[in-house]
Parts: sequence; structure tokens; C-alpha cells
Amino acid sequence: MITKYILIGLTTLILLSCHEKNLKMESKIESKIDEIEFSYMGGLKIPYNRININISKSYNKDSAVVFVQSKPLFDDPKWAYSKIDTVLKIDYKTFERLAAVTASLDEINMDKAHTNGLDGSTWKIEFGSKGKNKSYRFWSPYSDSKTRELTNFITLSEQIIEISGLKKEEVLKN
Repeated sequence: MITKYILIGLTTLILLSCHEKNLKMESKIESKIDEIEFSYMGGLKIPYNRININISKSYNKDSAVVFVQSKPLFDDPKWAYSKIDTVLKIDYKTFERLAAVTASLDEINMDKAHTNGLDGSTWKIEFGSKGKNKSYRFWSPYSDSKTRELTNFITLSEQIIEISGLKKEEVLKN
């Protein structure tokens, strides 16, 4: 009977040890990022009310494709300049530079960063590969950004906007 308990204990110990080794090996494998997406919802803002910028690495890894879509809140000729649906190409190194910065988003303290509001914008950055993605979404990141520790998130968002050909001053102003 005691031998049975010792055998169960040793088996459990071995299984836990193997599981720990697998976790360590998985964490050593660098996460692969093939796609980065920035989304912006501007609340009651009329021009550039909804923006989606998707940056996807090309299959031959020599460049990346940037899909840019923007819509005003109202479909009125006055706001037509902010209705955009275009595609452009960037070099592979630029994509890799953005992908490297996404790792800093994992350091965000969600308890400090999270807040809600009534009016304002919502920004989201999503990145990953083959459907295995991470995303970070915040209400009005400029609001109290230092206390909320969103500097890296804001910087990456602004870089994505600039790469898309949009002007961050126009897009992100309230």
C-alpha cells in the first residue's frame, strides 16, 4: 500500500517536472508576429471617426502591406477627405521594428491603464500570427497617459498612423 503511494507521488513529481520544462521551452521560443492592426473609434468626432490600419508581412518577407481604412461619422461631402480605403507597401525592416515594439505592451499595468469615460476615443492594437493574437484596448489613452503608463502604447499607435500616411495631428485630435 505504501509502495503504491510512493509510486503515485514519484509519477506526479515527474509529470510536473516535464510540464515545467515544456513551459520554459515555450517561453524561450520567440513569438512570431505576422500582422499588426491599429483600430481607432472616435466617439462623436466627425472626420476620421473610425480608422483601421492593418499591416501584414508579405510571404516572401521582403516587405509588408498596409491596408488603411477611415470613415467619417457622417457620410457628407464635407467630410469626404477622411473617407479612405487604400493599400500601400512598406519595407520589411520597418515592419520588424514595429513588431519589436509590440513586446513592450506586455509590460502595461492593466490596473493603472484601465479607465472608462463617456465621450472620447477608443484605441486598440492587436498583433500576432495565424489567429493567435494579443490585443490591448484603451479609452482615450492621452487622458492622464503618464499615470496610466501608456506612453509605449501611444508611441506605437502614432508610429502606425504615420506609416499609413495619415497625419496623427488630424486623426488623434479631439
